[in-house]
Amino acid sequence: MKKQILKAIGVASLGVVALLAYTQVWVSAQGDNGKGLVGSWDVTVTPRNCETGEPAPFPPGFSSVQTYNQGGTLLASVLPPPGVTALEGHGVWEHRTGRQYSVAFRILKYGPDGSFLGKDVIRDLITLDPSGDSYTSTGGLDVGGPDGSVLFHGCATSTATRFE
Repeated sequence: MKKQILKAIGVASLGVVALLAYTQVWVSAQGDNGKGLVGSWDVTVTPRNCETGEPAPFPPGFSSVQTYNQGGTLLASVLPPPGVTALEGHGVWEHRTGRQYSVAFRILKYGPDGSFLGKDVIRDLITLDPSGDSYTSTGGLDVGGPDGSVLFHGCATSTATRFE
Protein backbone atom coordinates (compact mmCIF):
# COMPACT_ATOMS: atom_id res chain seq x y z
CA MET A 1 0.00 0.00 0.00
CA LYS A 2 2.84 2.39 0.91
CA LYS A 3 4.59 1.66 -2.43
CA GLN A 4 1.40 2.45 -4.35
CA ILE A 5 0.99 5.80 -2.58
CA LEU A 6 4.64 6.73 -3.23
CA LYS A 7 4.26 5.66 -6.87
CA ALA A 8 1.10 7.78 -7.23
CA ILE A 9 2.85 10.79 -5.67
CA GLY A 10 5.81 10.30 -8.02
CA VAL A 11 3.59 10.09 -11.11
CA ALA A 12 1.58 13.14 -10.01
CA SER A 13 4.80 15.10 -9.35
CA LEU A 14 6.15 14.17 -12.78
CA GLY A 15 2.88 15.31 -14.34
CA VAL A 16 3.05 18.68 -12.54
CA VAL A 17 6.68 19.20 -13.63
CA ALA A 18 5.79 18.37 -17.26
CA LEU A 19 2.80 20.73 -17.16
CA LEU A 20 4.93 23.56 -15.73
CA ALA A 21 7.62 23.02 -18.37
CA TYR A 22 5.03 23.03 -21.17
CA THR A 23 3.39 26.19 -19.76
CA GLN A 24 6.78 27.96 -19.58
CA VAL A 25 7.61 27.07 -23.20
CA TRP A 26 4.13 28.15 -24.34
CA VAL A 27 4.36 31.50 -22.51
CA SER A 28 7.86 32.12 -23.90
CA ALA A 29 6.65 31.42 -27.41
CA GLN A 30 3.82 33.92 -27.00
CA GLY A 31 6.36 36.73 -26.37
CA ASP A 32 8.75 35.74 -29.18
CA ASN A 33 8.03 37.05 -32.65
CA GLY A 34 10.66 34.80 -34.22
CA LYS A 35 13.05 37.63 -35.09
CA GLY A 36 16.57 36.79 -34.07
CA LEU A 37 19.83 38.58 -34.71
CA VAL A 38 20.15 37.64 -38.40
CA GLY A 39 19.91 40.73 -40.60
CA SER A 40 21.45 44.19 -41.00
CA TRP A 41 21.56 46.74 -38.20
CA ASP A 42 22.20 50.48 -37.91
CA VAL A 43 24.38 50.78 -34.81
CA THR A 44 25.31 53.80 -32.67
CA VAL A 45 28.44 53.21 -30.58
CA THR A 46 29.26 55.18 -27.43
CA PRO A 47 32.85 54.72 -26.16
CA ARG A 48 32.94 54.48 -22.35
CA ASN A 49 35.42 54.71 -19.51
CA CYS A 50 35.88 51.04 -18.56
CA GLU A 51 36.08 51.78 -14.83
CA THR A 52 33.26 54.30 -14.39
CA GLY A 53 31.00 53.47 -17.33
CA GLU A 54 30.74 57.18 -18.15
CA PRO A 55 30.94 58.23 -21.82
CA ALA A 56 34.56 58.72 -22.85
CA PRO A 57 35.59 62.16 -24.14
CA PHE A 58 37.60 60.55 -26.94
CA PRO A 59 36.89 59.04 -29.36
CA PRO A 60 33.45 60.54 -29.94
CA GLY A 61 30.44 58.30 -30.54
CA PHE A 62 30.03 56.99 -34.08
CA SER A 63 27.73 54.99 -36.35
CA SER A 64 28.31 51.54 -37.79
CA VAL A 65 26.46 49.02 -39.92
CA GLN A 66 26.60 45.37 -38.88
CA THR A 67 25.21 42.37 -40.75
CA TYR A 68 24.66 39.08 -38.95
CA ASN A 69 24.48 36.08 -41.30
CA GLN A 70 22.70 32.78 -40.83
CA GLY A 71 25.27 30.31 -39.51
CA GLY A 72 27.06 32.67 -37.13
CA THR A 73 29.25 34.98 -39.24
CA LEU A 74 29.12 38.77 -39.42
CA LEU A 75 30.41 41.78 -41.31
CA ALA A 76 30.80 45.21 -39.70
CA SER A 77 31.64 48.63 -41.04
CA VAL A 78 33.48 50.99 -38.70
CA LEU A 79 34.80 54.51 -38.74
CA PRO A 80 38.60 54.41 -38.41
CA PRO A 81 40.60 57.21 -36.77
CA PRO A 82 41.89 59.97 -39.09
CA GLY A 83 44.84 58.82 -41.20
CA VAL A 84 43.97 55.13 -40.80
CA THR A 85 42.39 52.86 -43.38
CA ALA A 86 40.36 50.01 -41.90
CA LEU A 87 38.98 47.00 -43.74
CA GLU A 88 35.48 45.76 -43.02
CA GLY A 89 35.26 43.85 -39.77
CA HIS A 90 34.80 40.09 -40.05
CA GLY A 91 33.72 37.90 -37.20
CA VAL A 92 31.40 35.45 -35.53
CA TRP A 93 28.34 35.53 -33.33
CA GLU A 94 26.44 32.95 -31.32
CA HIS A 95 23.20 32.71 -29.39
CA ARG A 96 23.85 32.48 -25.67
CA THR A 97 20.52 32.28 -23.87
CA GLY A 98 17.11 33.87 -24.22
CA ARG A 99 17.56 37.14 -26.12
CA GLN A 100 21.35 37.35 -25.59
CA TYR A 101 24.09 36.89 -28.19
CA SER A 102 27.87 37.11 -28.02
CA VAL A 103 29.78 38.75 -30.85
CA ALA A 104 33.46 38.97 -31.75
CA PHE A 105 35.00 40.55 -34.82
CA ARG A 106 38.37 41.73 -36.07
CA ILE A 107 39.35 44.81 -38.06
CA LEU A 108 42.66 45.16 -39.94
CA LYS A 109 44.21 48.68 -40.01
CA TYR A 110 46.67 50.26 -42.43
CA GLY A 111 48.52 53.58 -42.51
CA PRO A 112 48.43 56.11 -45.39
CA ASP A 113 51.55 54.49 -46.87
CA GLY A 114 49.95 51.02 -46.80
CA SER A 115 51.91 49.84 -43.75
CA PHE A 116 50.14 47.35 -41.49
CA LEU A 117 49.14 49.03 -38.20
CA GLY A 118 47.53 46.09 -36.43
CA LYS A 119 44.33 44.20 -35.72
CA ASP A 120 41.58 45.49 -33.44
CA VAL A 121 39.28 42.96 -31.78
CA ILE A 122 35.78 43.89 -30.63
CA ARG A 123 33.75 41.66 -28.30
CA ASP A 124 30.14 42.48 -27.40
CA LEU A 125 27.25 40.99 -25.47
CA ILE A 126 24.01 41.88 -27.26
CA THR A 127 20.56 41.90 -25.71
CA LEU A 128 17.81 41.84 -28.33
CA ASP A 129 14.57 43.58 -27.32
CA PRO A 130 11.31 41.53 -27.36
CA SER A 131 10.16 43.06 -30.67
CA GLY A 132 13.36 41.86 -32.37
CA ASP A 133 13.76 45.27 -34.00
CA SER A 134 16.37 46.83 -31.70
CA TYR A 135 19.16 45.83 -29.36
CA THR A 136 21.61 47.17 -26.82
CA SER A 137 25.11 45.89 -26.19
CA THR A 138 28.09 46.27 -23.90
CA GLY A 139 31.57 45.31 -24.88
CA GLY A 140 35.23 45.94 -25.22
CA LEU A 141 37.87 46.73 -27.80
CA ASP A 142 41.47 45.59 -27.85
CA VAL A 143 43.53 47.91 -30.08
CA GLY A 144 46.29 45.79 -31.55
CA GLY A 145 49.73 46.80 -32.73
CA PRO A 146 51.54 45.49 -35.82
CA ASP A 147 53.41 42.94 -33.71
CA GLY A 148 50.18 41.47 -32.30
CA SER A 149 50.45 43.14 -28.91
CA VAL A 150 47.46 44.85 -27.28
CA LEU A 151 48.21 48.57 -27.14
CA PHE A 152 45.01 49.69 -25.47
CA HIS A 153 41.76 48.26 -24.06
CA GLY A 154 38.56 50.29 -24.33
CA CYS A 155 34.89 49.79 -23.54
CA ALA A 156 31.68 50.82 -25.26
CA THR A 157 27.93 50.46 -25.31
CA SER A 158 25.75 50.53 -28.38
CA THR A 159 22.16 50.75 -29.48
CA ALA A 160 20.94 49.37 -32.78
CA THR A 161 17.85 49.24 -34.94
CA ARG A 162 17.09 46.66 -37.58
CA PHE A 163 17.52 47.88 -41.16
CA GLU A 164 14.57 46.76 -43.28
